[in-house]
Amino acid sequence: MAPQLVQNIQHRRDVMRTLLFIICLGGLSFSCINIYRESYLLAFLEFTYGIYAIVLMRIIPTTRYFQRWVAAFVLPFFSLILYGLSFEETSKSMFVWILTFPIVSYLLLGKKIGLWVSLSFITASLFIYHIKFINMQDSLNIAESLNVIFSSSLMITFAHVYEKTREDNETRLLELAGTDSLTGVANRLKLYESYALWSTKCQDEAPSLSVALIDLDHFKKINDQYGHSVGDSALRHVASFISERTNKKIMLARIGGEEFALKMMKTSLTECYDFIEKLRIELSNTPLIIENSKIKITFSAGVSTYGNDGTTLDALLANADKRLYMAKAKGRNCVFSSVPKAAYNVDSESINSESINYEDNTVNSDLC
Repeated sequence: MAPQLVQNIQHRRDVMRTLLFIICLGGLSFSCINIYRESYLLAFLEFTYGIYAIVLMRIIPTTRYFQRWVAAFVLPFFSLILYGLSFEETSKSMFVWILTFPIVSYLLLGKKIGLWVSLSFITASLFIYHIKFINMQDSLNIAESLNVIFSSSLMITFAHVYEKTREDNETRLLELAGTDSLTGVANRLKLYESYALWSTKCQDEAPSLSVALIDLDHFKKINDQYGHSVGDSALRHVASFISERTNKKIMLARIGGEEFALKMMKTSLTECYDFIEKLRIELSNTPLIIENSKIKITFSAGVSTYGNDGTTLDALLANADKRLYMAKAKGRNCVFSSVPKAAYNVDSESINSESINYEDNTVNSDLC
């Protein structure tokens, strides 16, 4: 099975492990200082969080629930900082910790959640800072207040821009990794990813999905007669032709050479067959025009359906591939499926009674 395209969170795991190491050292160190200062409750909380960090350092690298563990650590950690800031004997120097809120939030929680967490905790910390240290009757204090506010805003802005750019770049890379560079349609990797997402969402339902495998007929002759550049144009022509006739329920992918696959959601085998048969007829009547030459392009196809032909994409593609080769063996430019003609409502010009093979329980067009 092809690997899935998924967003890489390894960088967040690395950031989290680094943060945990620092928090472990800081928590144990500050707990000793606060014991000396007789702030026993704060010392206990810091010591407990240091131990908590050590435990999480073993969990974070492999856990499936990474984001949950991040939230379970970061939110109480920020709350602990706010609690420490509220102490009467806390100095101004401790407020430098508020500048870490945006960086940690964005790096570990992402753009959307990171923004709200940053704003919430920075607002709370600025409120505590102003109550403890700022006298708005003093112009010097007003300037100090503005410095704290603007520096905090600057950190949020930089963190937001960085994370947005990183996420956009990662999304773009995922799109490129899942796109066929020649035709611009999805590739095999993207097809498997899309199927995995679909099967996860529909596993508790009675899903309806069909898969069609399409192979261009005599494609080697086009390359040999006109050259590979024209062969590439033929592939782009077919990809564009099919893409223009698809909708949100249908995914087109080029899975290798001159072979394409269509994943059709909420589509029965009958509907899938009718759609592919219509494509076959229309494509054969829509030649590729290169300079003064009209190149007729046809395809052979095999169709399979979820449940009857398997529940994995590998099984569906394998069964569709078998019928595709049955279509080629019958003379090409036709479609094979696994349902007898009686199940279809197809134009008689596309299917006639002589084209049915009841032994194989298949249907093919009259051009086979």
